[in-house]
Amino acid sequence: MSTEQQQERQEQPGGGAGEFAPLVEEVRRFATALGGKAVEIGGRLRESNPEVYGHLAAAGGELLAAYRAAVAGHERRWSEPQHAETERVDLDGPAEASDK
Repeated sequence: MSTEQQQERQEQPGGGAGEFAPLVEEVRRFATALGGKAVEIGGRLRESNPEVYGHLAAAGGELLAAYRAAVAGHERRWSEPQHAETERVDLDGPAEASDK
């Protein structure tokens, strides 16, 4: 979405983020600037040290794979029918001690 489209969206009723619109816009500007700097630095690093760039790119891919595996594992456990192990607790005590 272009900057002009973002501004038009915020100016439309219900299209902005309400009371958080200034904060949201500031975060967008920061993310755009940070992304631009990352691309610039990555380009320079790729040109000057392609081997280092390759290792960092591979490490980033491995971190992402580890994160995905961890999330997938948690999602599987959360969605299992028996999420937690259960233990039956007899509050009445043994059958012999019952007043029945």
